[in-house]
Amino acid sequence: MGLTTIIRAFGIALVILGLAMVLPIVVALAIHDPVVADYFFAACITLFCGAGCIAISAGRPAPTDIRGALLIVLLWWVVAPIFGALPFVVSGEPFIEAYFESVSALTTTGAWLLEGEARSSVPGMLWRAIMQWIGGLGSLAIAAAIFVRPVFVGIDTLLPPFSRGERDSYLHSIKNAVFSFFGVYVLITTICWVALLLADSPVLDAGVTALSVVASGGFVPGFHGQEVYSPHAPGVLLPFLFLSGANFILIVRFLRMRQQNLRDIETGAYAIIIVCVAFLLWLLSGAGDLDRLPAQFFNAVSLMSTNGYIIGERPSLTVALVAVIIGGSAVSTAGGLKVLRWIVIMRRTGEELQNLIHPSAVLGRKSVANELGVWIHFLMFTLVLGALMLFLTAGGYSFELAAAGAVGVLSNAGPVIHLTQEGAVGYQVFTGTPLKIVLIMGMILGRLEGVAALALINRSFWRS
Repeated sequence: MGLTTIIRAFGIALVILGLAMVLPIVVALAIHDPVVADYFFAACITLFCGAGCIAISAGRPAPTDIRGALLIVLLWWVVAPIFGALPFVVSGEPFIEAYFESVSALTTTGAWLLEGEARSSVPGMLWRAIMQWIGGLGSLAIAAAIFVRPVFVGIDTLLPPFSRGERDSYLHSIKNAVFSFFGVYVLITTICWVALLLADSPVLDAGVTALSVVASGGFVPGFHGQEVYSPHAPGVLLPFLFLSGANFILIVRFLRMRQQNLRDIETGAYAIIIVCVAFLLWLLSGAGDLDRLPAQFFNAVSLMSTNGYIIGERPSLTVALVAVIIGGSAVSTAGGLKVLRWIVIMRRTGEELQNLIHPSAVLGRKSVANELGVWIHFLMFTLVLGALMLFLTAGGYSFELAAAGAVGVLSNAGPVIHLTQEGAVGYQVFTGTPLKIVLIMGMILGRLEGVAALALINRSFWRS
């Protein structure tokens, strides 16, 4: 399994987190915020632990199979947030609340327990956005390197612009994915930041919004959104919201002028679903008034990319939750079940209906050759969603709030909770440590594949 390689990889991840704390430290120094000491101490601890992991794993790296790769993924989503939470813990926040904020950021969920502090503290706001951005890049790399393979998604997809290798090379594949995506990811974020600056957004607010939106985090400074600075800000954000839910392999290949083999059924389906959701939201908000259509189209893109940032009239909660459950493309920073899986499910449904209508007909080769991973993920998603809703309603919360809260964490689209009347204050509406732990588990499971989640608790998988 390559334990030393796994320790080294996790150490590198901690070093990246520690170095990323430098920016909040610089900002805190510039505005004379006393939390600078908290971030400096947290950065030192994170860098020390990261360097220690790298030091004790010195030597020739060993091959890493699928078990090692899943262990790295588990460490990234479960253990790394402990270090991301250190600035909040050192500043006096309870550990469970600080850990919740960190998990929410690294999984790009954008569900805050400390809703007021998340936007009132400038270093804290920036650190959450940075963690979302890093988490978004990690999600892209993990999806492209491990999860978007026929065994998980049922059908062949666009080949990534890097070498994935075969067995015993999963960790190398993740590294290749990070290097391959990093430049384009930075470019899109920078363009978004500059575009917001041109739309009269303040420098820091534009930076936080760009970092979060490109990562599908939906975290926008200020409770009234970017449209406070300029009525053109939503239009500026729209293409970046769309890109955050689109297939990043397609984006990278297009920008690098590698336009061969760009057949991608998922992106077209993603765009069509957005149009359908926008039209439905417009109908429910008062069809016939064309002035409402642009805002609802923006909301449809935001929901499908699981950003959850809403403008204009509040959209239908039911349609919004369905949209974030569908989610964006498989290799994107978006959460949800992903459009590619729905394509597989719909194809299989069509084939089964044909078999029911014409049981003796010879209908040719089946279009879906390997969809077991899709159905396992669909089953896991459905069961976990039901369990989360049951747990929240048992805690005394309304069905509407429980549904929004459960879908928000499992689809990594936390801001949708603001569409409920009770959830206007964010996830701090849910009280009690057990409830917070369950929500944290929901956010992590939302980023794990169903097959991977089952494998992690399967004893024979680790013994094989």
